[in-house]
Amino acid sequence: MNHQSIDDTGTNARNFGSISHFYDQVNGYEFSVLRYNGSTYVSPRSVPPQRVELKIGILAPFHQQNDNYTRELTLSGTSAVRMAAAEINTKELIPGAYITLIEKDSFPKEIKGQSAITEAVVATVSLVQEGVIGVIGDISSSWTALSALITSTLQIPQCSYTAVAASLSDRSQYGHFFRTSQTPQLSADAALSFVTSRGWPSIGMIYSNDDFGKQLSQYIIMKAKSQNVHIQTYQSFFDDNTPISQVTKEIDTFLSSGVRIVLVAAQGDAQITALTVAAHLGYMNQNHVWVIPSKLQDLNNAITNFNNILYRRHQGEQLNGANNVGEQDVSQKTLESNTTSTTQEWVAPLDYLAWTTTNTTPISYNDTFSGGVFSFRKGMDLSGYPPFDQFLEKWSHLDPSLYVFLLFLFHFVTKKNTSYINISHFFEISFFYCYYYINYYYRYPYGGTTHIGSHVG
Repeated sequence: MNHQSIDDTGTNARNFGSISHFYDQVNGYEFSVLRYNGSTYVSPRSVPPQRVELKIGILAPFHQQNDNYTRELTLSGTSAVRMAAAEINTKELIPGAYITLIEKDSFPKEIKGQSAITEAVVATVSLVQEGVIGVIGDISSSWTALSALITSTLQIPQCSYTAVAASLSDRSQYGHFFRTSQTPQLSADAALSFVTSRGWPSIGMIYSNDDFGKQLSQYIIMKAKSQNVHIQTYQSFFDDNTPISQVTKEIDTFLSSGVRIVLVAAQGDAQITALTVAAHLGYMNQNHVWVIPSKLQDLNNAITNFNNILYRRHQGEQLNGANNVGEQDVSQKTLESNTTSTTQEWVAPLDYLAWTTTNTTPISYNDTFSGGVFSFRKGMDLSGYPPFDQFLEKWSHLDPSLYVFLLFLFHFVTKKNTSYINISHFFEISFFYCYYYINYYYRYPYGGTTHIGSHVG
């Protein structure tokens, strides 16, 4: 999907100059888009004399084509920033100054590994050399961590509307990093506050041995200490390099230690696997409380599928006959690396455990999960908040050829599917904050320069 003023297809190392002019009827804003030497410059077509140029960088994977979701976030976020810049420039919200956006591709080539990291770093350095006073981006947490280290070291404010890694909250490294997206720490704070309110002095924690689990568990350990909550024991599980059957052993060992209040720092397959295995082992009972500081996945469906496999085993069906997979134990990494195999069909981790467990007694969902499981998920609905409603009203009247987000929003809503609508609302809130960040923080000069206080969320 190409858009003449948004999609920067021609912005690569071989592009030595092209300029186009556009008119935004909603804002009454005529602007120029200059593509030069791998960068895109968006600025007012005519600038009143004696106004100072303030450069703001946008760092995003504009040429990434493999993931549509990432591309939607990239183009949608870019349109939100452009809309904010248009409003600032037309209303002259920064006295004596105007904003020029400099968009730089953090993913200019289809490369991987160290070369890709190098390109991302080069893109950030390029923006710094341009003299930007702030940076918006990047999309992924890993790429954002690279650029934010550079900008924070140089005391240049940077804001991401999608990065959620817990490590980015480290003020000692990312002292000038902001973000408008909600992070898992919010749910962890709520979960620990709940534990404290119940008067439980100690808890145990089980966490998935992936980036999400390790980062969230580190945060919980730190936060629990400050709230005088003692972590009795903790255990990792769901290691990519460990055989799947180890998951049951790890969870059983952890729960056999006598822990009664269990906090689960995991999401997706890891979370579902932990809860289902614990239920099958008999640890979902009146003696245990389970606290989940993240969105609870479709547990009912997982238990139903688990029981169906047990039923098929009672009917004499075996793993080989059902899935063409040898009964040897395999690691999660092996399962994932063979998902595209044409000669074998690999089962999901929880399915594999259902096929290989020695206990074939089904789980009664209603009896097992009738109480004792508390889930905390982050969420926000800004409908009714005047600035947010005004933002949406204005956005809905913009030209889709200039502000590509509208096309994605209309696509989501017309699907009339809850998951699509939730995603679109997530976009609305994240980009509203991004818009607000640009529209507010760059309006106040301090000591002759634009001043932004550091904040990490």
